[in-house]
Amino acid sequence: MRTRHRLRARRQGDAAELLMALRPPAEWVLSAALRRLARRRPEVFERLGAFGEAAFVIVPDGSPVAFRLAPQGASAGVQVRRRNDRSPSVARIEGPLGALLGLFDGSVDADAAFFSRAIRVSGDIEAVMALHNTLEAADLTLADLLGLSGPASQMANEAVRFARTAASAKAAWA
Repeated sequence: MRTRHRLRARRQGDAAELLMALRPPAEWVLSAALRRLARRRPEVFERLGAFGEAAFVIVPDGSPVAFRLAPQGASAGVQVRRRNDRSPSVARIEGPLGALLGLFDGSVDADAAFFSRAIRVSGDIEAVMALHNTLEAADLTLADLLGLSGPASQMANEAVRFARTAASAKAAWA
């Protein structure tokens, strides 16, 4: 049993190192998408009010990395950090990747996810509520979050719908 635990820890460590090596292009792509969204839909960022300059840490379960989201309008950015990084942030939101993505595009009910403990929140709850209300009013898709348009936008949104359908079917059979 100990050997299996050590092997899993080593694999996770290797994954973390790989993801950290890929950090610069991932940060560039995600930050560029966030800035494009800020240019196209500035009202989304204005709804954050006092928390427009805040940083939020998003941590997918089982991932060796976290994402530090700074939704500062035209200078918005995303940083890839190690999961256990404790850089200053207003709040930390953790949960399954599908639920976290669903929070951003509105396909997951944030209140239900929170109260069922599918997602966990620590830090300033008022800031998290501002982010939640902003995302809910924005009515974003994954393509919006990635800054895609045209056929690429349609393909990304169809891929998300397919993945959700597959996940629902898998859960029904479990």
